[in-house]
Amino acid sequence: MEMDSSLSGINNPGAHFAARKNFYNTPIWSHFARAIPQELKIEGLVVGVNCYGTSPWHLGWQEETGLLLDNVDQGISLRPELIPDLNVFQGNARATRLANLYGGAALAFFSPRSCYFFADGSQCKFCSLAGTAAETQEFKNMLSEEDVRETVRATLQTDRHRIEQIMIVGGTVRELDRGFQHHLSLAKAALMELDAQSASETVSIHISTMPPRDLDLIEELKEFPDIEVMFNLEVWTEESFARICPGKDRDYGRSNILKALERLRDVIGPYRAHSLLVTGLESAEYTIEGATQLAGMGVSPIINVYHSDRHSALGLGPRPSFDELSHVAMGLQTLYDVLPLRPYWKQCGRNAIDAEAKRGLFHNGLLDTLQAQP
Repeated sequence: MEMDSSLSGINNPGAHFAARKNFYNTPIWSHFARAIPQELKIEGLVVGVNCYGTSPWHLGWQEETGLLLDNVDQGISLRPELIPDLNVFQGNARATRLANLYGGAALAFFSPRSCYFFADGSQCKFCSLAGTAAETQEFKNMLSEEDVRETVRATLQTDRHRIEQIMIVGGTVRELDRGFQHHLSLAKAALMELDAQSASETVSIHISTMPPRDLDLIEELKEFPDIEVMFNLEVWTEESFARICPGKDRDYGRSNILKALERLRDVIGPYRAHSLLVTGLESAEYTIEGATQLAGMGVSPIINVYHSDRHSALGLGPRPSFDELSHVAMGLQTLYDVLPLRPYWKQCGRNAIDAEAKRGLFHNGLLDTLQAQP
């Protein structure tokens, strides 16, 4: 969600909400220091917060009533909820250097905190990894298996009721097989601790990574029960892929990612394989076409909403319009109506719209109703 924030005056030290950290940036971040929450819960759904000074949405704080989210143009007023931070992050300084809370219920590990594409300027054009990483040195660059086991153990001791999934994600190293195996080693460490704490039936493991060059390495995922894995295309057409993802296009190729997704589907099962498409980086028609073809392959499409970022190569460019978003949302809803697709984030919108489609929230003329607001 993108909105204009007036939270600089927030004064509620007892709230302990999950403040923005790690890589999700916002154009007016420096204006509000740590006052901007990274996520809010609105009508029971967790949404990401990206703040723009020109947005019609205004997020404010009042001592008497708490948070208030207004859209003056459409006459909408909502009262979102702050998401409390994990207890482990409030009482364990080391844990805050190793992990983050995403979606209100996902313990996320990001490793490495870099991507080799930035070395020659061939990174994905919307990616802000290098610039946002440079803003803070509080996170460890490369995590070890013990880092993950220690943090999972501590989190289960303090926040067992909060965590639904563990996310293993990160930047990219030039030796893609080694990078893939690094992510698998972290996932194995997490699984070992989940098993040791009898939590593997309630907490799932998800990996987002570049596919390996040696596709036989994907077979190692058979060791993980109910694993979910994402190899991201980012955009669908060949032209868009070459333009938006020059490093991926040059070093791996769109067709090879599709082959890797097919192998991934065969190894871990239909719809547990995922690939992300970012709405707003190409036409809505192409995004729907890509989502439809991925779903037909047995791959769950994950639809993110592009939010422009001052640290990316695209900079503060135009974001998708409501019409574009609603067009994609209805197309995605149609797929969820007929296929057993799986959102990558459980019970969470974050910057994606899959959880809404899973709940059928794009039915019953909801989008038409919102668009018709005065």
